[in-house]
Parts: sequence; structure tokens; C-alpha cells
Amino acid sequence: MQKAVFPIQSHADITKAINFMHTNYTQAINDGKPLVVRINQKEDDRSKAQNRLLHMWFGQLAKHTGDEPETIKYEMKKKFLARMCVRDSEAAAEAYEAVMGYRDVLRLLDGQEKLTHTAKYNRVVKMFIQDHVKSSKLNKKQFTEFCDKVHAFASVKLGVYLTVPDDLMYLRE
Repeated sequence: MQKAVFPIQSHADITKAINFMHTNYTQAINDGKPLVVRINQKEDDRSKAQNRLLHMWFGQLAKHTGDEPETIKYEMKKKFLARMCVRDSEAAAEAYEAVMGYRDVLRLLDGQEKLTHTAKYNRVVKMFIQDHVKSSKLNKKQFTEFCDKVHAFASVKLGVYLTVPDDLMYLRE
């Protein structure tokens, strides 16, 4: 039997849920797997539900690329969230300017000096991401924008269809 989710917005929706249980409970009991009913409220804010969805997507992308989900998370933060944080936070914008200044100096170097400073630059970028690019600081609108960018990137650039479970579908509406 397939899992079902019934958002309840009217009495008719209650009837659909009850009908589903009536239709399927006998088969479920005969299979030795009785139905389980969970009742939750829709979460409207930048929430655990959004986090679950995004981390599920990081896992799906990790399976596609062979990377770890944390690596995907870092790369998506660097690719999309950094721009949003710089746009929306003066402190992040100042730190970003310093990182870009270091990058510009790095371009003038060559040889061993460039190799040495490239490693240092990469550590500075990582510290910038850790200190200034945090999804926990986002409001619902910003987090939705980030999710939309990840979803579009996966579809267009990687050809990966990111799934949305029925119980989280309202986050994409």
C-alpha cells in the first residue's frame, strides 16, 4: 500500500482521509502492518520542514554526484547563499570585499608564491562561508529563494529531478 498524506482544509478533506482508512485498514491488518495515523500542523515559518526538505535534496544531489551531503551543502552555500548574504547583510558584504581583495592580489602572483597563497585563499573562503553564510539567519522568504536556486540548479545544470514528499509539498506552493 502506498503512503498517503491528506492536508485537511475542509470537512471534505476529513472525509477523504477517513475513506482512505476504511478502504485500506483490512488489507493492512491482513498483511500484519496496521495503519499508522499521524496528525501534525502545517509549519508556516522558516522551519524544520524547510530544513528537512533542503537536506533531503542535498542527499539526492550527493547520490547523483558521489559527494557527501555536507560537501553539497557547502558548495550550494558558496554558489547561491553567499550572494544572498552579501546582498542582505552589511557585515557579510564587508567581509566579502576583503575576500575579493585577496583574490585580486592572488591573480598577480605566479609560481610557488601563487600556490602557497591559493591554499591560504581557499581557507579564507571557507572561513567566510562558515562565519557569514548561514541558512539559520534566513527568514522564510530568503530560505525559499535559496531552495528555489538549489532546485533550479539541480534541474537545469545537473539534470537531477529533486523530489518533494507529499507532506512537504506545501513548501513549494
